[in-house]
Amino acid sequence: GRRNSPYPHGEVTCRDPRDLPYIRECMARDISPVSKAGLMPTARHIHLYTDAIEKYSPDVNLSHMHDILFQFNKMATVQGDYFLCRQKQMQIIAKMLKDIPLDQDSKYTISMCPVNTSDIRAMDIIKRFSIKRALGEAAGLKARVAPKRPTSFDELSTMCDMHHELELFLWLSMRFPGNIVEQQAALSLKDRVIDLIEEGLVTSEHLKLEHDYIKRDKRLRNNWIENNGNKSAYPFIDDEIEDDDFYDDEEEYVGSTI
Repeated sequence: GRRNSPYPHGEVTCRDPRDLPYIRECMARDISPVSKAGLMPTARHIHLYTDAIEKYSPDVNLSHMHDILFQFNKMATVQGDYFLCRQKQMQIIAKMLKDIPLDQDSKYTISMCPVNTSDIRAMDIIKRFSIKRALGEAAGLKARVAPKRPTSFDELSTMCDMHHELELFLWLSMRFPGNIVEQQAALSLKDRVIDLIEEGLVTSEHLKLEHDYIKRDKRLRNNWIENNGNKSAYPFIDDEIEDDDFYDDEEEYVGSTI
């Protein structure tokens, strides 16, 4: 279910019946009231901070945007019912852009992309879009095979990845207007992909399963039990947070839609 969508009410289940009691327990809990609100610095805050540091603390390294974000996050304080939102993802994107000749405002805006920084294809889109903008060229979509109705869960997953890439391209192109033809083409392709995803979900019981999720789930459960004891809760898998050296400055990214 998703609010303001054709499917406002949803259902949840699990592959292993042993996890159902835990799901029911979670769904029965009251939603905790929000006690604090997160704050993010604006581009103007970053400008003022940079000017102040250069004036009063010239020894602080602020040569790149990711350095600025790191130092700002380290020094900023908030009070009352607020907290400073984490900027780790922004720092990763900003570091990737450090050698691209863009102005500070552009780098800050691009660093706010709603993207999973462990997704190499998505990071490639951001990098190539930024290079195009630095060169004064209009970024566009690469010619790609027209999407077809998914016949397997892997193809459905690929379709979802394509939708995410189109969303990312549109997010960037709407903040840095350029080629209106490419933007309209991306919007049209996005609508087509959404239709195919919905069609695939409707016929999901007939899609081929090309991966043995049961064996994978069994392995994860055994690892969970070994580390945490025989609990019914399904293991929570968290992606590792990349360190500052996750992206090699010399690395070439391939497979982009940009």
